[in-house]
Amino acid sequence: MGFNKGEWSELYTLLYLMEQPNLVIVDENLKVIEENIFMILDIILSSSQYQTGWDKKIVKTLNDEVIKEYDKEYISKQRRVLLQKILAHEKAKGSFEIQEIKALIDDLFDGKKPKGSSKVKGDLEANVLDKSRSKIVNLKYNIKSNLGSKATLLNASSHTNFIYELKNMNDEVMNENNSIKSRKKLLERCEFLNKHRVIVEFLKVESTVFNYNLKLIDSHLDNILAKMLYLSYSKNEKDIEELIKLIGNNQDDYNFYKKKLGDFANAVTFGMRAGEKWNGVNEVNGGILLVTKTGEVCLLDLVYFEEIVNKYLINNIKLDSPSSKRYEMFEIYKENGKYYFKLNLQIRFK
Repeated sequence: MGFNKGEWSELYTLLYLMEQPNLVIVDENLKVIEENIFMILDIILSSSQYQTGWDKKIVKTLNDEVIKEYDKEYISKQRRVLLQKILAHEKAKGSFEIQEIKALIDDLFDGKKPKGSSKVKGDLEANVLDKSRSKIVNLKYNIKSNLGSKATLLNASSHTNFIYELKNMNDEVMNENNSIKSRKKLLERCEFLNKHRVIVEFLKVESTVFNYNLKLIDSHLDNILAKMLYLSYSKNEKDIEELIKLIGNNQDDYNFYKKKLGDFANAVTFGMRAGEKWNGVNEVNGGILLVTKTGEVCLLDLVYFEEIVNKYLINNIKLDSPSSKRYEMFEIYKENGKYYFKLNLQIRFK
């Protein structure tokens, strides 16, 4: 059974938490701020549950019936083998097999991929003891790994197109712009338009669904993202933090834009999809389980430290450039005597 590094990391996280169920909460710089609030009692995968609260055992149940028990020492050994194999695999992308783990997958997970649907934001569901309130809560988590290639936060699609109207334009400039076909054509087309003093004005988000979702977060978010998206080419800057500085004129602006972008990153990470009308409620309520480069698993917690989670997201994401050919970016077209082009929004971890 072949997985990519991200999928192997999800399996690794499950094994890690079976062995070490106390969640270590970290801040935006991954410094430990709390170790004794949450303890995982049950990991839930489909109809099976894995009770982790026992001293030296993992108890697998199916429909509340005990199926099998596993020594934590065995789980620990398999986890270490898995980490070693993930780290030894040099390619960041692509699927690969780890034969040493196959027996574990066949037994512990009934031969199935321990991964939820791609249509579900959460990667792991668990019953967790909240020690601060002496209460058991059901929480869903995202899993992010630093062991492989950087994950995409918002995937490019037809829904993430932003349309701009061009003023001070003519057919000659349009045709010359569209004839630029170099490897760096997006930057060069942007420079070309600036050179010819073309005025670029954001018109709308092409998708009414994505536009609705953005308005649900903030009524000005479409304009904020459109401004950042165009600046990412005109200033050749992809870092979100730096782009926030570019669009703000003072500290108040900076604080405003950072808050709005933090809310947006939070929504995209934990609930919103560009192509589906969103109700404003996040699916993930526990936070991000982060696998570090050395194999530790720590928690960016949404329950008590949501502001820290948003800071982490802003500090660790950037705009990306999807396929310019597929999304016809900076390809000027003319309708009813007016000129337009599109840019596509894609965001990934840096």
